[in-house]
Amino acid sequence: MIKFRQIFLIILAIVIPVVRGQMEDISFGEKHIYINTFQQYIEKIIFGSIGGIVQYLICCSIVEYYNPMPKNKLRLQNIFREIRYGIVQLIFGCFVSMSFYYYLYPYTPYYKYFENHDYTVFHFLYGIIFHWLWTTCVGYWTHRMLHLKYLYKYIHSVHHSFKEPTAFCYCAAHPLEGFIEGNLLLHTAELILPIHPMQTMIYGGMMAFNDLFAHDGGKYDHSDHYRHHLYYVVNYGDAKIDRFFGTAYDPKNYPVKEKCTYLADFKDKDHPLFQRYK
Repeated sequence: MIKFRQIFLIILAIVIPVVRGQMEDISFGEKHIYINTFQQYIEKIIFGSIGGIVQYLICCSIVEYYNPMPKNKLRLQNIFREIRYGIVQLIFGCFVSMSFYYYLYPYTPYYKYFENHDYTVFHFLYGIIFHWLWTTCVGYWTHRMLHLKYLYKYIHSVHHSFKEPTAFCYCAAHPLEGFIEGNLLLHTAELILPIHPMQTMIYGGMMAFNDLFAHDGGKYDHSDHYRHHLYYVVNYGDAKIDRFFGTAYDPKNYPVKEKCTYLADFKDKDHPLFQRYK
């Protein structure tokens, strides 16, 4: 069985060249991402979207390939539908982020911060810590907000239409959901503290990989997010926060288990994944 480290190295080998091509004119020593003209703005959206889609398709395909869930007709149909939503989401997300940096970022309080301050390890560490706290804590409540009646009906229900998600599902959602839980969370952090835009982009990539594994439902779904798609009102975010607010999945509260339809074709009945969702 292939190890997580091998999967990670394969994905890294794919991601680094693409990211390098996108960021060859970006430096931690610069005050902001260079989008000085409308032409550059359009180019960033186009090439950023293409790079994001390529990474999305290849990385999710690798993770799905090693997922032992049966690749039956139902699962493949589900994947193709996830991809249709996912590609739209990636393009829209890139458009929103580049629009923020082109139209709004120059008017924010920390725009010129790194012209007068060196980017140090201290900035990197507090940026990572704050981004994690901000996206984890606020992200939990924005997710719960999306479960309110009308927000769920018109926005979040798109994502929950995938009751048995795959890795491709991590960004298969309504564009407004991607804006609320992705772009808005990442960029509001830059308004609160001086965080370098390049670090924001890197952290956004880390969030994407975490969500990718969370929707894969395998052993690296550390927050057991797969059950959120099965039961809807449990496991909204980080496992510790769910336990603190009483929204963690408890089998005692669900004597009748929701079952994955893919399991009927599962060959290895002793596999941990089968035992987990049988």
